[in-house]
Amino acid sequence: MLYNHGRSPSQPARAGQALVLLALTLFVLLGFSALAVDVAFAYAERRLLQNAVDAAALAGARALYAGQTDIDVITAEAQAALEQNLLANHDPGEGLRLTQFQVQADLETRWVRVTATADIDRFFLGAFYSGQWSTSAQATARVGEQPTDYAFLALEHDNPNAVNLIGNVGVRIVGGSAMSNGGMRCVGNGTFQADGTVDAALSFSQTGNCRFLAGQGVRSGLTPVDDPLTTMPEPPRPTVPSPPGGAAANCTTSGNTMTCPPGHYSNAISHSGNGSLLFPGGTYQFDAPVTFSGNGTVSLGPGFYYFNNGFSVGGNATVTLAPGTYVFKKGEFSLGGNVRLQLQGQPTSCSGSGQEFRLFFVDSSFAVQGNFALQNILPCDVLVYLRNSDFALTGNTDSVIPPGLYYFDGGTFRLQGNQTVTGQDVLFFFGPGSAFNVVGNTRYVLSGVTDPTKLPYPGMQPGLVIFQARGNAQTLRMVGNSGAQVNGILYLPAGTLELSGNASGTWARGQLIVYRFATNGNTNIRVERVEHVIITRPAVWLVE
Repeated sequence: MLYNHGRSPSQPARAGQALVLLALTLFVLLGFSALAVDVAFAYAERRLLQNAVDAAALAGARALYAGQTDIDVITAEAQAALEQNLLANHDPGEGLRLTQFQVQADLETRWVRVTATADIDRFFLGAFYSGQWSTSAQATARVGEQPTDYAFLALEHDNPNAVNLIGNVGVRIVGGSAMSNGGMRCVGNGTFQADGTVDAALSFSQTGNCRFLAGQGVRSGLTPVDDPLTTMPEPPRPTVPSPPGGAAANCTTSGNTMTCPPGHYSNAISHSGNGSLLFPGGTYQFDAPVTFSGNGTVSLGPGFYYFNNGFSVGGNATVTLAPGTYVFKKGEFSLGGNVRLQLQGQPTSCSGSGQEFRLFFVDSSFAVQGNFALQNILPCDVLVYLRNSDFALTGNTDSVIPPGLYYFDGGTFRLQGNQTVTGQDVLFFFGPGSAFNVVGNTRYVLSGVTDPTKLPYPGMQPGLVIFQARGNAQTLRMVGNSGAQVNGILYLPAGTLELSGNASGTWARGQLIVYRFATNGNTNIRVERVEHVIITRPAVWLVE
């Protein structure tokens, strides 16, 4: 048996083929490795170019925000930012080489768009591919206003004491933030604290044990925030009707009832006891005082009433006013004792039905020691205008005042005594020379109109409860005794809000927008954020 230990004639050919295949395989693997290196590098350069384009768009938008409208200036700012960004990530002459750079800007809608294309360095790819190897990126930045969560805003610019806290102060903003367009100062013991941020355009000054605290940071050097209500109109100034005159008239008495028909009364009208004083309605002018005292009733039917010398009611009487116009000049409208004032409306809506109460006080006052009773009264139904006149709630009897617009034109809203005054769906407007004054232990709960269909005047911001005129720079002093509360927007665009007293619990629920803010004494208040108006701050941000 023969054994052959040599190679067959075909073996050398198969070995040569394997070497060729191995070489080809190594070449392909090398190509893939080279491609992987270049592709990975290209992706990294793409991210760098996108970052640089983002920076360029933001720089161009900042130039637009600063007031630049020349596209060449905006382009120069954008290109400088892009080149600076690229230089920070590459050595000079290496990396990305720009082949295209374009800046577009829309001055009306305030956006800037930057587009850039750049060639990318190759490592191994050049041995296999000689075509285009580049990347592109695009970014758009917008100039505008971004919503904030401010529940407190002090509008005064350039004053380091725009917010000035003195004494044993405790101010807590719950569920929101605070902003001062000037600075914030705190002297004494206490804190100004917000769940969000505490911001200021200027600096913070802290003396003693006073501190500014915030859940999301205390920040200074911010851009001032615009007044969100700057375009809101003030309520139109009412026109006081002229005396109607008319034919002379006289009252008649039957039993305990005195009835006074429409007309012009030159002599005083006086009635007392347990009976009634009845004005059936129509047009009236009274040149002498009208008085009633006792436990009876005074009824004024629908019409126009002009009191030239006062109207006073005392005792335990009930006074009923029907819808109409009531003018009190010189003499006061005085309700003393336990008098109950009832506004007797009709079922209505705020659609101009004419069922309104219009009370005008000229060099007079509205002095109330009793209480109000309301029937079918909406905030759009009631206007109380006080020119050089006071609205004074005094005594120890709690009062519920009617909803509506209280327009003070040189007068004062006085709360005095040991009582709680409640006003739901009310707006107090303080024109130049007008003031708000709380004396004693009076507590107040005042709430603005939030239903847009029931606003006291067109263009009013829903939620507004106190509005001091833009030309009124007086200090509005409010006492924060326990139980006092303001629900809605307190808006003093030119005035100072000064708080004092021994408040506890929630003093305000809404938003405080004031020119300047100060505390004095042992003030300790909580402001719970309820957004009625959106407060924004200037910002530049990327939108794509």
